[in-house]
Amino acid sequence: MAALLDFDFEAIVCPRLIGEFSDALTNKYFRERFDPDDLAEIVVSVEEAADRYEDPKEIAALLRDPNDDYLVALARESGADAIVTGDHDLLDHPGLEPQALDARAACRLLGLLD
Repeated sequence: MAALLDFDFEAIVCPRLIGEFSDALTNKYFRERFDPDDLAEIVVSVEEAADRYEDPKEIAALLRDPNDDYLVALARESGADAIVTGDHDLLDHPGLEPQALDARAACRLLGLLD
């Protein structure tokens, strides 16, 4: 799961990313801890709060996992400053533009952590 971010702290989404996010919330961990209605509300809240773009149409093959290439295309199309993720296909890719950051690094960059 990844999030796109510009340094004004705006999230960027597209239908495919929202779909992945929604699917991730259906895993056992979240189902055991949250009411299904609350999970649905979280997805709606993210959609409403984020800058929405269409799914990228031109997607270059860049990463080990081709299923993540659309995230780079979306980030570039939207002018995102970073891709926030725990996915090492993105984090370990040398010279990726925009850069991939883990959540802790993104929070530090935004001044949310020391």
